[in-house]
Amino acid sequence: MSKNKVVHFEIPASDMKKAKEFYEAIFDWKLELWGEEGAMAYTTKVDKEKEPSELGGINGGFYKRKAKNQQPTIVVETPSIDETIKKIEKSGGKIATPKHEIGEWGFMADFTDPEGNEITLWEGPKK
Repeated sequence: MSKNKVVHFEIPASDMKKAKEFYEAIFDWKLELWGEEGAMAYTTKVDKEKEPSELGGINGGFYKRKAKNQQPTIVVETPSIDETIKKIEKSGGKIATPKHEIGEWGFMADFTDPEGNEITLWEGPKK
C-alpha cells in the first residue's frame, strides 16, 4: 500500500439541507448535519469511532460556502507536512495556507500545484 493516501474530501454548500437531500438520494451517502455550518458525509461503512471500516473507503465533509468560487477539495495524508511542503516548493507548487493545528486531529495546510489546483494536506496527531 502506498503512503500519502487521499483520506478525506470537503465540499462547499450554501444550503446544508439541500446538499443532504441531494447526496443521499444520488449516492446513498449518509450526511450528519451540524446545523447550517457543515455536515459529515459517510460514504462507506464505519466503525464505532465513525472511521471507515472498508479498505480504501474515505468519508468527507461539507462546509458552509463563503464565496462562489469555492470548489471541492481532496485531503491527502502525509507523515510530515513540513517535509511535504519542502517537496512542493521545490517542485513548483505554492503554499496557500500554512501548516496550522486542527485541535486533537493534528495539522493541516493547503497548497496549489503548478496547474493552480488546490489540495489540502493532513498530518495526524503525534502519538
